[in-house]
Amino acid sequence: MKKIAEKIEAFIDKVGSLASYLILAILAFITYEVISRYAFNAPTNWVWPISKQFFGVFVIVGGSYTLIHKQHIRIEVLYDRYPPMMKTIIRWLTLLASLIFLGALLWKGGAMGLDAWETKEKAVGLFRLPLYPLKMFIPVGVAMYILGCLVFFSRKDKD
Repeated sequence: MKKIAEKIEAFIDKVGSLASYLILAILAFITYEVISRYAFNAPTNWVWPISKQFFGVFVIVGGSYTLIHKQHIRIEVLYDRYPPMMKTIIRWLTLLASLIFLGALLWKGGAMGLDAWETKEKAVGLFRLPLYPLKMFIPVGVAMYILGCLVFFSRKDKD
């Protein structure tokens, strides 16, 4: 079980590290848009849709990456004062709430992604960017987050 958890963590870490470069791409796209709009009076119609898609992937992957690195915010002023039994109860309630929310997101996001994939959904407007890859990435990213939750809550070093 420990080896599976390590492989899941390594996978999430690798995907999260790669996804972090999307911020640099978004920054480059927006810089290009600002320069072309204000310096050359030639705005683009593709920067905003692509930036939104890249940011969506970044956020979806960022949650699981942040979780396995224990970087989510916790109200330590309260949490650290609780006895170990209360901390355990809080952790189990947090896992239950996370799995309920993420399970619903996986269910609905999966249905939405499959529907978008089947219809080859595209954005409306001048720049008809395909939306189905991002919509199919939602259930994949949520599944990564669920796996990350299970690994995180199964760790021996709870705090």
